[in-house]
Amino acid sequence: MSIYSIISDSKVSEELSSCLKNRNLEQKFLYHWKWADLYYDYKDHKDELMHEEEEDNEINIPEFWHKNCFLWDKRISLISLWCGNAVVDKHIYSTMSDESLMEFIGVDLSKEMLFLAEKNLENVDTKKKFVCADFSSLDFKNEIQNITTRGQKRVFSFFSNTFWNINHTNIIDTLYDILSSWDQIWLDVRLRKSKKVKDDMNIFNLVQIEWLEEFLTSPFRKSKIPMENGELSKVMKKEEWINSLKVEFYFNFTEKTQIDMKGQITFLPWESIKCLQIYYYDAESLIHFFTEHNFKFIDKEIKWLRGQFLFEKE
Repeated sequence: MSIYSIISDSKVSEELSSCLKNRNLEQKFLYHWKWADLYYDYKDHKDELMHEEEEDNEINIPEFWHKNCFLWDKRISLISLWCGNAVVDKHIYSTMSDESLMEFIGVDLSKEMLFLAEKNLENVDTKKKFVCADFSSLDFKNEIQNITTRGQKRVFSFFSNTFWNINHTNIIDTLYDILSSWDQIWLDVRLRKSKKVKDDMNIFNLVQIEWLEEFLTSPFRKSKIPMENGELSKVMKKEEWINSLKVEFYFNFTEKTQIDMKGQITFLPWESIKCLQIYYYDAESLIHFFTEHNFKFIDKEIKWLRGQFLFEKE
């Protein structure tokens, strides 16, 4: 099955170069090239950041789908944004008695991830499309109407907690621009236990840099930045207006470093590049944030530090 691409490899490299110049990487670069598989090695640790052993944190994604999204009398397009290897999507399809009723559209900026998704879904008997694109781009907005089948219900999803890496003020306006009225957005996110400092510190301390080192530094290896020229650190912040906890990861240079990537880039000692940010949300504040941006709240399911939420564009 072919992958429909609306972004070139050279464009991806240009964007990576621009991010390095701005000292701020985007999450999308962490699982390109040979590091696509590495993302799922990291995910084994990421799952440990959601719960404590005595707690049941398993949200039921297929049940939530059948309860809120699935319609027997109407065909549906499930548009999986940052679909990764589509393991969650495969789990949904495995519970359906008539898979032909639902079209799958996997969207990811990493071709390597789309290859993994294609392999995972090869035995799923339904119409499938794999799109290599930055879903926040104008090109994707212009193409999405052609990519989806006219007249079908459309559900856009962020599974495997990919939403926790995004600047939500950016993505909420992007989603509103892409979605049509009655389209739905389905989120799988991580949550704060409470607003207490002690609980936030417990979450912060769960995030071990040693687990993430190879994963976080993959874009630097691609850019031929020597790893011995810097070190990783993490910082905890709060965004009070949305009551979210944010953990940021930085690569801090200890030596002057020069690379050639679409032109020379020079890093001085003690300059830092932000590698990644992850959010833990407050459930009610997240719902309020979406409703204030003209998305109707439909349903939620919360288990410990994990929750899924469904909204509909008004």
